[in-house]
Amino acid sequence: MPTRPDDPASEANRAAWAVLTTWERPLLVAFSDGDPITGAMAPVLRSSIPGAKRLDHPVIEGAGHFLQEDAGVRLGQVVAEFVGST
Repeated sequence: MPTRPDDPASEANRAAWAVLTTWERPLLVAFSDGDPITGAMAPVLRSSIPGAKRLDHPVIEGAGHFLQEDAGVRLGQVVAEFVGST
């Protein structure tokens, strides 16, 4: 994650945002309730990506930044439900 405009990863990050802000396909935004690093991005993603708007997005309780490790079974259930519903 770039932390300043001249970070070497900034250009790729801006390119990714250019694509994501036009992404119309359904997009799941799933974060934990205890992610101190990227959790604050959940509302930004939900409102900035067309495919994420008007969908229900879970907040997985009792996990931290490494959601797949902290709550892998629950995350798997959430992803499977999302895939099944889209």
